[in-house]
Amino acid sequence: MEKYDLLIVGSGIVGSSLAFYSSKNNKKVLIVEKNFTGFNSSGNAQGGLAPYLGNDNYVKKIHDNSYFLHKEFKKIFQNYTEIDPNYNEKRLIHIINSSEEKKSLLDNFEGKIISDLNSIKDFEPKLKKLNHGAIIFDEYMEVDSFNLTNSYLNSSLNMGAKFINYDFNFENLGSKDRKVDTFITNDEKFLIKNVAITAGPWTSEIAKNNDLINVKPLKGQLLKFKTSKDFDNSISWGKDYATKKMDDLLWIGTTEEDVKFQEGQTEDAKIKILNSFYEMFDGFNDLDLVDHTACFRPYSENNIPIIKKSHKFSNIFYGSGAGRNGIKLGPGMGQKLYEEIFS
Repeated sequence: MEKYDLLIVGSGIVGSSLAFYSSKNNKKVLIVEKNFTGFNSSGNAQGGLAPYLGNDNYVKKIHDNSYFLHKEFKKIFQNYTEIDPNYNEKRLIHIINSSEEKKSLLDNFEGKIISDLNSIKDFEPKLKKLNHGAIIFDEYMEVDSFNLTNSYLNSSLNMGAKFINYDFNFENLGSKDRKVDTFITNDEKFLIKNVAITAGPWTSEIAKNNDLINVKPLKGQLLKFKTSKDFDNSISWGKDYATKKMDDLLWIGTTEEDVKFQEGQTEDAKIKILNSFYEMFDGFNDLDLVDHTACFRPYSENNIPIIKKSHKFSNIFYGSGAGRNGIKLGPGMGQKLYEEIFS
């Protein structure tokens, strides 16, 4: 019977990052995934590693550490895997969308707010309006979210982790004295020292009979277009963004739909996204829709990532709830989970 230091349920960005940092520290890891790595938001997200502009010091610390880990992984991933995350350095222009947001930034952000539209047009001449000002970030990266998640996962496999496809539920775990000790599938049994459930918005459903994990799914849709027009910056406004990715497609998004797990793309979302884009930009008369995707992000209360230990079991841990920031925060959450489990 095989023995593992850690069973990870779900191989999205948090689970795959946790697998990487655990394997890198010589822990024996078993990853269980119902679908495939990058199946949902961890494989379909825009992949922008945007700066944190809020005022929560705990969340800011996770953001700062995660960005550091991304820069580190960019340098070292080739030591572990051939899967290139495709980190791409570019400029981010964040358009301030309301007077409330501007006040919050003036209170909490040390950078310069630009109020002159012509100054921004020097960077993006097709921008039509500035709303309440803008902030320019030169230290910004985008990444291929699918490749990044699989790069972390494959790195852990190359260090000895094991991956199996299986539809996990709590009934697969055996326990004694509030401590999980076995994981049983249809035809295998494993000895387990610790369990981490990192199943994105499904984490709360998996845990529901044992622990309260305040995470819900929020559907986001985005559009990808071919266009001959240049678009050198990543631009965000409100809950929307536009960026030309390394695939040379213009990615535009996104919605936030509280529809539980109602799957599928909708025409309403497409219209909403395009209307928002055309309100902000001129000159895009050749947009050719190539792809329209929808996925579920794990949202937590106040959008604060959840990293916690089970109340019922002494060796079960949870990691979820990064919402729209999952790709950026994944490495930081994975590392923090590792520390919580093995400290």
